[in-house]
Amino acid sequence: MTNEAQLVEIYESVRNLPYDTAAAHDAASLRDQGRGNCVAKADLLAEELSGVGVECRLISWEYKLPVLVDVQHDVPFDSDVHTAVQVLLSGKWILVDATHDPALAELGLAVGHWDGASATVPAYQAVGSVFPHGRGGLSRELDEALERIGQQVETADPELIARYQHDLNQLFERPRSQATSEGTMPAGR
Repeated sequence: MTNEAQLVEIYESVRNLPYDTAAAHDAASLRDQGRGNCVAKADLLAEELSGVGVECRLISWEYKLPVLVDVQHDVPFDSDVHTAVQVLLSGKWILVDATHDPALAELGLAVGHWDGASATVPAYQAVGSVFPHGRGGLSRELDEALERIGQQVETADPELIARYQHDLNQLFERPRSQATSEGTMPAGR
C-alpha cells in the first residue's frame, strides 16, 4: 500500500518543475526538458501516481487568463483550457493540481500543496464545468471552447502570440531567479 508521504513526494517533485507555456506538452518531453505546461505536468503526475497504484484521470476546464503581462491586452482571447489530475482516494475523485511551481506564488498564482489525502487548490478557477478525459475524447462543451480559443489564436499575429508567450515565461523566471539567489528554491527532479 502506498503511503501519503510517498504520494506527497511524487506530487512535489512534479509541482517543483518549472511551469512554462512554451516548453514540454507531454510527460516524456517534460522528463527531457525539466519544464512544461499544465498538460505535461498533469500527464507526468498521473503517470507517476499510477505507477504506485493510485487510480488517476486527467480533467480539463476553461478558465479566464489572469492578466500578467502588458501584451495580453493586445491578444484576441482571454481564456484558455487548463488540464490537471484527479485521483481516486477512499472512493472519491479529488483534484491534485501540480501546475505552478512554488516561486510563482510571488506572482499571485495559486500553488498547490498536497497532503496525500485532500484536494489541492486549482491553478485556475473553472469557468463552467470540469470534464474528465475519456476514451471518446473531451466533452462537446470543452471541444467547442478549444475550437473557439483556437480560432481566436489563429486570427492573431503570430509575432504577437510569440511575444505573449515570451513575456509570460520571462515573468515566470523572475521569482525563480530571486528564490535561487536567496537559496529558497525547492528542488525539482
